[in-house]
Formats: sequence, C-alpha cells, structure tokens
Amino acid sequence: MFKLRLLLILILFVGACKTETKKEHPPYRYTDNTVYARLPAEPDRLNPILSTSVYGRAVHQNIFFYLLDFDRQTLELVPQLAKSRPEIKTIDSGPDEGGLSYTFELHEEVTWDNGQPVTGKDFEFTLKVLFNPFVNAAAVRSYLDFVTDIAIDPNNNKRFTVFTNRKYIVGEAVISNIPIMPDFVYDPEGLMAQISLRELTQMSGQESESEHKAVLQQFAEAFNSPQFSREKGFIEGCGPYRFVEWVTGDRVVLEKKENWWGDKLAKRNPALIAHPDQLIFKIIPDQTATLAALKDQQVDVASQIDAKDYVDLQQNAVFTPLYNLESPSSLIYYYIGIQTKNTKLSDKRVRWALAHLTNVDQLIDDLFFGLGERTIGPVHPAKPYYHKKLSPIPFDPEKASALLAEAGWEDSNGNGIVDKVINGELVEMELEFSYGNSSRFAENQVLLFQNDAKKAGVKIIPVPKEFTILIDDLKKRDFELFSGAWGQDPILDDFKQLWHTDSDTPDGSNRVGFGNAASDQLIEDIRITLDESKRNDLYLQFQELLYDEQPYIFLFVPLERLAIHKRFETKTSALRPGFFVKDFVLK
Repeated sequence: MFKLRLLLILILFVGACKTETKKEHPPYRYTDNTVYARLPAEPDRLNPILSTSVYGRAVHQNIFFYLLDFDRQTLELVPQLAKSRPEIKTIDSGPDEGGLSYTFELHEEVTWDNGQPVTGKDFEFTLKVLFNPFVNAAAVRSYLDFVTDIAIDPNNNKRFTVFTNRKYIVGEAVISNIPIMPDFVYDPEGLMAQISLRELTQMSGQESESEHKAVLQQFAEAFNSPQFSREKGFIEGCGPYRFVEWVTGDRVVLEKKENWWGDKLAKRNPALIAHPDQLIFKIIPDQTATLAALKDQQVDVASQIDAKDYVDLQQNAVFTPLYNLESPSSLIYYYIGIQTKNTKLSDKRVRWALAHLTNVDQLIDDLFFGLGERTIGPVHPAKPYYHKKLSPIPFDPEKASALLAEAGWEDSNGNGIVDKVINGELVEMELEFSYGNSSRFAENQVLLFQNDAKKAGVKIIPVPKEFTILIDDLKKRDFELFSGAWGQDPILDDFKQLWHTDSDTPDGSNRVGFGNAASDQLIEDIRITLDESKRNDLYLQFQELLYDEQPYIFLFVPLERLAIHKRFETKTSALRPGFFVKDFVLK
C-alpha cells in the first residue's frame, strides 16, 4: 500500500512538472472515432467496376475488398481476402497451353453482410460482369484479355483457379486486385449464371451474334444504372464499411459493420485493419473552402492542398499544433492532354510547339513551390526503365514559332494569331483548354500557358468545368486541350489502357486518340515479355515513340500535400491519395 501511494505521488509530481512547461493544444472540434476526410471532387460512382475516378476509389475501397492489396509502406502485394499470394503454374496442354494458372484460397471467415460465405462463385460472377461486353468497364477489361476461365475446387468452394492463355507481366496483380461483388445483390435474377466465363472470354467482339446477347444486355442495363452506383441497398461488399448515404455536393457516409469478420484476422493481416467507427467524406472542391474547413477542424485529413497554401500552413502557429503536414512521394504524374485527331492538332510539329510553350520549370517553382520533379513520359522516374536519356522539352517560344511555321501556321492577317487554310477555310490557332474548376493549380497553369502561348501567336481560351462534366466531355472526346493527372500502381507498366487503339473508345482511357499498328504491337510485346532486360528495352522504345509524337505534354511528378489531424495516428503512403482512412487510429 505504501508503494502504491508513493508511486501515485511520483506520478502526480511528474505530471505537475510537465504541466508547467508543456503547451496544451487548442481544443479539438471532434473527439469521436469518426474520420472526416475531404474529397476534392464528387465521386463518379461507388460501383468499383464502373468507377474510373480516384475519388470514387477513395470511398469504395472501404466497402469492397480484393484477393490481394498493396502494402501501404512496402508497396508489395499482400493477402487481403485470400490466405496467401496465389500458387502459379504453367499450363502445358489444352486450350490454354502456354498460359498460367493462378490458384487462390479465401479465408474461411470471409462473409457477406447476410452471413453468407464469400466463395469462388462470387469471384467467378465478378469476372463475368467484367467480361460482359455491354457493361461499361472497357478500361478494366483491357487488362484482363488474357483470362480465359475459372475452376472452383469441388471439395472446397473457397479455393479456385483462374486460367489464362498467355503469360502477362502483371497477371497476378491484375487478377488479385479485382473487387469481389455478391451476385445476390447485383444479379438477383441470376442472368449471368446463364453463360459461362469461357464463353464470355472467347466472345472477342462477336457479342452481337451471341445467343446470349439479350440476357447480357438486360443485365448490363441494370448494372450500369445509377441505382447500383449510389443508392443504399444496392451497394454491398464484404469490406468493413457499409454505405449509409450520399448527399450530392456535400458528403458520402460509411459506417463500420458490427462484428465484421475481418476484425478476427486483423492482428496478423494488416490489410484487414479498420479502426474508425464511421467515415465521412466531405466533398469540398474549392481550395479556399478547404483551408477554411481545415482551420475550423471540420475535416481530419485533406490531400491535394494547393502548394502555396501548404507552404503557408507550415508557418501557421495556430494550425501546426492541430495538424501534421506531410509530403510523401506520390505515384502520380501531371500532363496536358492533346486531342490528336483535331485538325489543328493532328500534326506532331504543332504538338511539339505547344510543348515548347509550356514553362514546366516555372510551373514547379512558382505554382508548386518546388514540390515536384520533371518527367518525360508516363513511366515514374523512380522506376528502373524510366528513359533518362530523353531530355525534358525546354521552354522556347522561338522554337515553337519555327515549328508552327514549318507546319504551315503563320499570321497572315496581322491579328497576332497564327492561321492556316484547312479545307479551303482560314482557321486560326485558337485552342480551348479545359480544366477542373476546383483546382487552383490547374487554373493558374492555364493562365500561365495562355500568356506564354501568345509569344508564338497561339490563343488559349480557358474553359473551367466541374470535374464530373470534364470527365464526361473527355469520354466524348469533346475537348482540344485539357489539364490532367494519372495515378499509378506500384507494378510494371502496362500501356494498353491509356495508349492502345483498342482503348480509344468512349469507355476507354485513350482519350487523345493516340496510336497505330506499330505502337499497338509494341504495347502487346511489352505485356508478354517476362525477360526483364528485353522488356526494359521495349519500355525505352515506347517512351521514345511517345516522346516523338507528344500526344501528352508530360509535366512533372508531384509530392503529395497532406494535412492530418493530430487526434489520429496513421502512416502516409506513396499510394494515392497518400492516406487510408480505415487505418486511422484515434489517440
């Protein structure tokens, strides 16, 4: 008893001493185990197969889980729904000879919300959805064209094997990073059960002649509808959070499931960790409003903070006791997309001229406060096959003028804008530059480019748009120039989704209309070349081809700019968006 009293006195004494010197933090606005996260734009949808937005993924990756996921720190694939990484074997005979088989086994504990076990049949259903040619998932399908079939172990329905007809450099990552969806929610009539996966994978553009066409269309019409993308009761996964509500322009709310199956395994499987009781994503596109929300502690975490604001916050004596400011490396690159099929922009000399009119160094220094690194193409500079011998294109208005003149663009009427006769009509070099109106950087980028382009007689017309409208216009190819950014995964690059002519479709991501037979063949060769030395050589060739054609003006790789409230503990990551809300631990 004496020792206990003495210990208590010592604790009180030490605590009193600390109180005299310790600065108390300002009062926290929230103390509950809810993470309030800022979203810079409205999610496109919460259907993970249809979603193409990083903002949609930031939300739905808490609802839907994958066989494997990327470790936040090592960036390596680690088990999530699967017990381990797959057993991979070469197929030596049969219709898939020369391909590989990937065998997975799910945790016994994995269940849907109704208690029904998640099995290989659910993964088979998800693959069928992806291969339904009428489902708006062309961007994802382009990665899966090597998959042929699936077999479920008759003695263990949680064990299954995916078959492929050829080796593929990112086969394991692509197959294992598909969100599993329940058929009883997304296909209550059992339409997709009427056709086998192999029939779907062998369809190859013959869907119009298929005896299953009507059934496939019926399913796709429902699946593509807004109902399965944003309505409560029609969005369900086996992840830790359930969808509660989506108030357009304001918030998306998720809540932690009671007695969620993954909590039993989280201690030995970090990919299953889910600490917060609730996740509230606040949609705040405007940078000024974001700053106000941070200073008022209305959000616990925000990314993509304007660079100038981020630097200012680092010096803010009121803000820094409340938030940690982090700038991790980011697997993202910024670019200017060029509509190569536009008659004014189809000549690569014009695109090179525009590249010479883009002062990237000034963008990084003045608009990004040095928080970026120049890049020459779509390969991240940290990867070993980044083409270091290709020099960033310098800012050179005189060279731009010379290239425009060489392509036939000169100021014939003396109005300060170069022009050219096309199909018997005098066309002036006036270009609309579309950008998301929530990005202060994009706005300033366009204004800087507008001013510099005048030096070569090019008139730039800024066109700010809501993010969702901008994405729709890009899908319709309704643009001339646009400000864009692509996030990347920490795997080998497969260029098919962005650069193959097969992806030059409304649902595909080759929005600038790049490519021909030669570039397509190079992309196909990269996808199947397992020899690292040979593959790296092909990577260099493709980067040289893109550099020569300039369908994008590649700008730079940014550092992320994060603010994370000190009431939570978490680790940042190079994976976008730089943080993962389900990992936040309330202090």
